[in-house]
Amino acid sequence: MAQTTISSYGQEQKAQDKAAKKGKTASQSPFRCCSETTRKAEKKMAYKGIEYNYEVWRCNACNKEYLSPDQAGKMERFLMVEKLLDDRLVSLKRKMNFDGKAFFFRFPKELTGSWNRESNAEIRIIGPESFLVEIKPNI
Repeated sequence: MAQTTISSYGQEQKAQDKAAKKGKTASQSPFRCCSETTRKAEKKMAYKGIEYNYEVWRCNACNKEYLSPDQAGKMERFLMVEKLLDDRLVSLKRKMNFDGKAFFFRFPKELTGSWNRESNAEIRIIGPESFLVEIKPNI
C-alpha cells in the first residue's frame, strides 16, 4: 500500500483558489497532480472517541492527498481540540477582575497586536468553568 501525505497549500491550491474566485466551489474544481486530475476520497480520523469525517482530493498516480481550504480550516479546528484535550496548548494565567457588574480579564499586549476596536470575541462554552475565546475581525 502506498504511503499518503496531506499536502499543504501548493501550486495546485493556487489554481483552485482562482477557480473559486470565479464562482466555482472546491467540489467542482479538483486539484491537478502528476498531470492528472484528482479524485475525491472520504477519510476518517478519530481521537478519544471523537470522530471527524473529511474529504480529500487524491492523486491517481502518486496517492498524494490535498485538502480544500474549507476542509483545511475544519481539520485545523479538529487538531486544536485534540491539543486542548491533551493539554498541549500554551496557556497563560490571568487575574480575574470584577467591575461591580461583570467579571473580566485582560489579554497581554503581545497577543493583541493585530486586534482593533472593531474586532469581536466569540466565546464558546466548553464546560461550567471552561471557555474557548476566538477573536474575529468585524466584517
